[in-house]
Amino acid sequence: MGFIGRKKVISPRGNVYEGDLVNDIPHGKGKYTLPNGTVYEGDFVDGKEQGKGKMTTSDGGIYEGDWVGGIQHGKGKITYPSGIFYEGDWVDDKFHGKGKLIADNGTIREGDWKDGKFLG
Repeated sequence: MGFIGRKKVISPRGNVYEGDLVNDIPHGKGKYTLPNGTVYEGDFVDGKEQGKGKMTTSDGGIYEGDWVGGIQHGKGKITYPSGIFYEGDWVDDKFHGKGKLIADNGTIREGDWKDGKFLG
């Protein structure tokens, strides 16, 4: 590993990263803020979200859980601005495996999911 440090970096597009860097690449704990207000705070490996982290989108959605290679993958929970809530397994940014969704009208779907679709 090369130089390890902690600093704040602002890209020409206005993206802001504050946290651990290895050879000027996010690696370790950090916070990444986009110009639209979306914020990710958590673990990074080789410049991508990896491990545990929380993303709050500019419209108020919140995902908290596992990340692999910059995508939601593993165990996690999300609350959408509309009030819809899901907690369970994720694969490639989709509900996949065991999970529970509570719709904004109170309807509950709990069981198996595949590619973002409820199977029962």
